[in-house]
Amino acid sequence: MTGVILLVLLYVWQNVEEMKMKMAYRENVGVEKRLIKENDRLRAAIERYRRADVAERYARGAGMRELGPSDIIVVHEGKKDEGK
Repeated sequence: MTGVILLVLLYVWQNVEEMKMKMAYRENVGVEKRLIKENDRLRAAIERYRRADVAERYARGAGMRELGPSDIIVVHEGKKDEGK
């Protein structure tokens, strides 16, 4: 009698654990699908910002401007003292 109860408990426990695993699997499949969509969206954004016209428009919107001759600083390197 005890053996039968033990077998029934093990059988029920096994089915409960199997259902938990199936539910976790379904949840993970949903997460995977969301991550794939997000990855695709981010890759599209990267490709969009690689275009020069889009990057320039974004930079202007962020308050940046094109470099001019007055923005460039030239540093001249002089001769080094030879130990003196």
